[in-house]
Amino acid sequence: MSGWNDYINLLFGKSAAIKRAAIIGDDGSVWARSGDANAFRASDAELKKFAALFNDINSVPGTGADLEDVHYIVPRVEEKLIFGKKEQTGFFAAKTNKAIVIAMYEGDNAQSSSVRGGVEYIAQYLASLGY
Repeated sequence: MSGWNDYINLLFGKSAAIKRAAIIGDDGSVWARSGDANAFRASDAELKKFAALFNDINSVPGTGADLEDVHYIVPRVEEKLIFGKKEQTGFFAAKTNKAIVIAMYEGDNAQSSSVRGGVEYIAQYLASLGY
């Protein structure tokens, strides 16, 4: 692929429920983000704090997570995956060795499995490349 934005485009192709997406470094720095009408709007400060959640992932369900000025409950986490939910919106974020893939979605829980699958697909691919 020619650039980080290609991975964002590939992620959008994995689920119609994905509305915004980003790939950030494990320090919170932005590698790529969706733009235009689907602009990923999380601030640099939010992303730095969000990336740090993976340092103590098991505490995240007790505190929740903030992205794009929205506080999400976190009903579950896995070793390298955080799932956040608020009403009919939510996010999946998967950590690789050096990056975090984030997809913001809209829709019911039935659509969330395709979002999760897309995030995990991109994360696994990046990890296989050493990211």
